[in-house]
Amino acid sequence: MSIEHTSAAPTARTQTGIPEFTFADLHDSAQLARLHERFCQDVQAVDPGLWREWDAYQSAPDAPRSPLVLSDLLIAMACHVSRFVARLFEVGPEVAGLRSSTKSQDDLFRFKVDFVRRRVLPLLKAGAPPVQALPEDDVVVRQLLATLGERGETSSHREELEASIARVGCSLLDREKRDKEDVAAEIEALKRWCAVRMRESAYRSWVVFRFPEQIDYWNLVEVERSDGREAIGAPFGVMLGPARRLRRRDGFELTDPRMRPREVLSEIHYCVLCHERDKDSCSKGLFATTASAPSQASRRVAVNPLGIELGGCPLGEKISEMHTLRKDGDAVGALALVVLDNPMCPGTGHRICNDCMKSCIYQKQEPVNIPQIETGAGIP
Repeated sequence: MSIEHTSAAPTARTQTGIPEFTFADLHDSAQLARLHERFCQDVQAVDPGLWREWDAYQSAPDAPRSPLVLSDLLIAMACHVSRFVARLFEVGPEVAGLRSSTKSQDDLFRFKVDFVRRRVLPLLKAGAPPVQALPEDDVVVRQLLATLGERGETSSHREELEASIARVGCSLLDREKRDKEDVAAEIEALKRWCAVRMRESAYRSWVVFRFPEQIDYWNLVEVERSDGREAIGAPFGVMLGPARRLRRRDGFELTDPRMRPREVLSEIHYCVLCHERDKDSCSKGLFATTASAPSQASRRVAVNPLGIELGGCPLGEKISEMHTLRKDGDAVGALALVVLDNPMCPGTGHRICNDCMKSCIYQKQEPVNIPQIETGAGIP
């Protein structure tokens, strides 16, 4: 979907969605102060309990409080910021559309975990018999797609097919709860269909088929050795990157386009939202404790096998909290949480640093791609 606002471009004297303010007021510090006061009044009127907590927080921001209490407070206030901004710029329908579009993709991530990871991946394990493509499997899958009114493999939009397959898979999982034997054959057909396509390059972009790889700290960059063939164009024994990851530069264009919105959502669903247990090492750093000194005060910053300190985001961004709101479809609220600590986030993201990624709770497998999420959190 598009979140572009289709009405005429605003001028300085154009009224905003809050009648007593114009767009020119957004460039006037005194008027911005009035706008902030209006926001505070609105929150106090709509949610008095939250406002009392917020007022106490802003009066004594350094007062002792648990990290979870602070996170919950910031998330709740970010939701109010989101609603206020949507009203100010009159983009309520677009914001609601983005939330609906985000929630509509939940089937993708349920299918990825409950069907592909738990039922399809075991078919592809080392030592398992090779999965054979059966013509009857294609027939079964086409029938399942038709039953739900979904578009089949003839669709020119591969993202639509991915979503359709996910909805079909979730439907089978729901039917299985009612009558396991009734859908056993269809589930087996869909398992084989997915297993075959996971090995095909045409489906490499599907997020439902993409899973984190284990990290080998001594071989972080995958390379291949040239065998000297002329087609490769390199002498024998030269190290090359794998052909599937080759990215050619066109002039001065960047070689790595940012993630598509669906890929960003996939990374967010991969995150385990560690702030809920005060384990958000991406933001606060990963700490190591010793048996002789396990207390909180004695914690020291951990280092990875390469000797790199895992101090987390140098700005202390509210990363897990951002993921919580964006996962729910609230892009404005998610960005509001980021700019608390990083008002220059449009210029950071996946182009600057990845200290947060290095400190992700996932240390033995690929981490959550937090910089890409930061860059794409507000893109529908």
